[in-house]
Amino acid sequence: MTRKGQVTIPASIRRSMQIKPGESINFKVEKDNKIVIEKNDWKGRLEELHKETAAHMNKYKVKPLSDEELDNAINEAAEEGATEHYLRNIK
Repeated sequence: MTRKGQVTIPASIRRSMQIKPGESINFKVEKDNKIVIEKNDWKGRLEELHKETAAHMNKYKVKPLSDEELDNAINEAAEEGATEHYLRNIK
């Protein structure tokens, strides 16, 4: 470990985990003080979420919002949030 707290992950482990320069990893400390290194595969998890969402929408015959409907919903929620924030702060 360096003075900055940096550690080097051996090349054999990086290869087996398919970790490339610039990718992020997570360190977890378990109860018995073992350190677990996990590749931060947020892209893969996001793809899974998209697939699950599409399957759910298909199963329940939910039509996706158009860009205009989505923009309107976001704007409406922002206006409601701003109004609630204002009303809380004038008391």
